[in-house]
Amino acid sequence: MNSLQWRNIRIGLKYSVIFIVMAVTFLMSIFITYHYLTNSSNQMEETKTKNDVSIYAGDLVTSYDEKYLLIPEYILLSDEGMLTNYLEASKEFVETAKKMKPHLTEEQLPIFNKMIENNDELDQYFFSTVVPNVQNINKNEFQKLQQSAGELKNETVQLGEQLKESAIGSSKQAIDSVQSDLKKTMVILVASTAIAILISFVLLIVISRPISKNLKKIVLKSEEIASGHLNTELLDYEGKDEIGQLSTSINHMSQSLRTMISEVSSLSAEVDHQSAMLFSSSEEVKIGSEQVSSTIEDMAQGASSQADNAAAISQNTKEFSTDIVKAGGHSKELVLFSDQVLEASISGHSQMTESMAQMNRIHTVMDASLSKIKSLEAKTHSITDIVGVIKSIADQTNLLALNASIESARAGDAGKGFAVVAAEVKKLSEEVARSVGNITDIVFSIKTETAEISGELNNGYTEVSKGSENMELTGQNFASIKERVEEMADKVNDISSVFDTIERSSKEINESVEQIAAISEESAAGSEEISATVLEQAQSVDTISQSAKKLTGMVEQMNAMIQKFKL
Repeated sequence: MNSLQWRNIRIGLKYSVIFIVMAVTFLMSIFITYHYLTNSSNQMEETKTKNDVSIYAGDLVTSYDEKYLLIPEYILLSDEGMLTNYLEASKEFVETAKKMKPHLTEEQLPIFNKMIENNDELDQYFFSTVVPNVQNINKNEFQKLQQSAGELKNETVQLGEQLKESAIGSSKQAIDSVQSDLKKTMVILVASTAIAILISFVLLIVISRPISKNLKKIVLKSEEIASGHLNTELLDYEGKDEIGQLSTSINHMSQSLRTMISEVSSLSAEVDHQSAMLFSSSEEVKIGSEQVSSTIEDMAQGASSQADNAAAISQNTKEFSTDIVKAGGHSKELVLFSDQVLEASISGHSQMTESMAQMNRIHTVMDASLSKIKSLEAKTHSITDIVGVIKSIADQTNLLALNASIESARAGDAGKGFAVVAAEVKKLSEEVARSVGNITDIVFSIKTETAEISGELNNGYTEVSKGSENMELTGQNFASIKERVEEMADKVNDISSVFDTIERSSKEINESVEQIAAISEESAAGSEEISATVLEQAQSVDTISQSAKKLTGMVEQMNAMIQKFKL
């Protein structure tokens, strides 16, 4: 996957990759550990079974030896109690053999069967030869019979020792296998944990650094725009993730803002020029009105002078009407320009709102990633519980070894081999306890690394919050500009309406002057009409002058706001 395709993936999915890799690695580690521990548990059970075989073998030898010792006593004493004891020893031998047989291996079965045959021969010798002829056996026969029974006894004891040695050997092999599995488990757990931490740390750095770097660029760009620096370079980021979308929105906002400010600046200069012309025209109209007033006074002195003044007034009003028509045309252009500025400010405000929504989505993604890391911390607690279970198993094994040592001590010489096995089991349980301690240290290390990853995500979360605050500040500036432009548009519309009124008034003045020139005989009545018209005209001129002053003040205020931005 190349860099551009990676940048097209959403940020939330990128951080999900880290979580999935860590989760899969930890689950594999737990599964392998569980597998080996299960094998170890099964082998421990097998070891216990083999130890039981060793104990059963000793019990068989003891029972056989007891039966062997009862034969000469019975021959010498002929006591029926001895016969009962012999039968009980035989019964104990048979019961022990039944318990022992299911746990024997194929190699051990021939030895076991031979011991059974020897027991049967001893029973046959006792019940067929000794018991029926106990009263008739002499010393020579007794020695001969005892020698034959002794040979069977020695062979049976040797067979029992072979079974015990075979069981002890198998037990040692099982213990070695358990130790090997435990070492493998520890190595695999350490290796998988280290690999998971390393891979997650590398992925976190690979993903977080570009995101943090580009977010800082966006924050810096937003701060520059908020401070009025619009002449900086555009953000260069190729990708369709949240960073790419935000960069594109910031660039569009910057370009739109530059275009809007440029247009507003041009329109401001044009409005300033038009307001100056409007003020100049209003002064000319005022002067013309004074001249009309003077002419009306002269008309009272004579009709001849009135006709001359009427001609002069007619000429002045025509010029005034022409200026008014031009000013009206400029005011309509000013209305059109103000509408364009208003549309640009509305577009910029809409883009800023979209950028703020994008920052909020990034904020939500960072929050979700932080929650997933906290969920991972909860998984490490589950591993700690598993380690506790392993420790409990080791403690129970140690207790079993102690019990086995006590039983072997009670058995005396026959339990020496089992004492060795019990010591090995105890040693194994102690090694398991040490391994549990090592695993506990590893789990604690995992918790520490997870806490560091959580800290990194918190830093990214803080950076995104700062970006959101800067975007909100810029949005407020846009809203302020939009309000000012709307006010300017309303004032320009008012000026246009005033120009329409002045144009209508100028037409009425022309008609009045023409009437004065045509009917100079009716100068008295005409002078009154002209006086009223001049008064209305003076009021209109005052209105125009006040509107021009207000427009000049608004232009100065707008220029002061525009000067904050550097194009």
